[in-house]
Amino acid sequence: MAFKADKALALLARAQERGRLGHAYLITGPKEANLEGFAVRVLNLISKVHHADLDLWDQHGAKVIRPESKSRRIRVEAIREQVEPFLFLTTSGQEHRFCIFVDAERMNEQAQNAFLRTLEEPPPRTLFLLLSEQPQQFLETILSRVIRIPLMPESSVRKLSEAEEKLVELLSDMANRGADSLAGAMTLRSEFEEILEEVHTRLTKHFEAEFDEEKKFYKQTTDVDSAWVKDREKGMEAAIESSYRQEREALMELLLAWIGDVLRHQVGVGRLDLPEHAEATRALAARWDGATLSRRLKELRKLQSHLQTNVNETLALDAAFMAAFA
Repeated sequence: MAFKADKALALLARAQERGRLGHAYLITGPKEANLEGFAVRVLNLISKVHHADLDLWDQHGAKVIRPESKSRRIRVEAIREQVEPFLFLTTSGQEHRFCIFVDAERMNEQAQNAFLRTLEEPPPRTLFLLLSEQPQQFLETILSRVIRIPLMPESSVRKLSEAEEKLVELLSDMANRGADSLAGAMTLRSEFEEILEEVHTRLTKHFEAEFDEEKKFYKQTTDVDSAWVKDREKGMEAAIESSYRQEREALMELLLAWIGDVLRHQVGVGRLDLPEHAEATRALAARWDGATLSRRLKELRKLQSHLQTNVNETLALDAAFMAAFA
């Protein structure tokens, strides 16, 4: 369950009052949730000291770790040379020692393993805040030792990614098409798969470029053997797959939200998930009968469930779009 920032902050305040504040929190959410701004509010709340942003906190006693270099990674050197020495400094009268990781999922596996030792036995009165839009990239051992705080955007208007914008255009075109048919269903399925392919290609290029930068860095600082390269290649492939699944899930959520708005028009519910596209969803509500809409929702929910398994994606898309839209 995701929280609005005010609600999450109130829960942390209550935990502090009861002496039950944790030592490590993983704060997640989309960029519209403003994770850094929330972290500043947490620090201000717990310390009773007010600073406007994380840069000022970094200048006044907190340790803020951000990804570095062209590869934008948080390397093990940051843990050993910045975080670990910081944890044994005196707190200068402050009740807590604060350490904040921005884009924390950018820690490579070596850095996560080094940080894990600190998480297991943190110094007294230490608070870690890990900020991440992609928490699925953490090791399970890290995730098991932090308290998660998922945040939702404050605005009620959903901000769409480039891939989501393309899906909305596709769905708007569907509202303007004629009668449904097998050909129309397969066209819709093909266009949806093209969006997924673009997502996968973009992610692959992104992670491969990062891997190239990382190899250059380590070649300059240490010996790079074939075992290290092979291990990192596996890690890169896992990161691509994890990020792809996350973006695919977001597209499925958007597709279901769109169909949900069609249903809301039919039953007279005023609140829409995508109010800026009300004209298109209203047109579909007038064109589809209740039984057709119910079938489409059922098939798309089934597809979403199947895609969360190791099902063959192409076969799952074929079956679902034919059943839902033919």
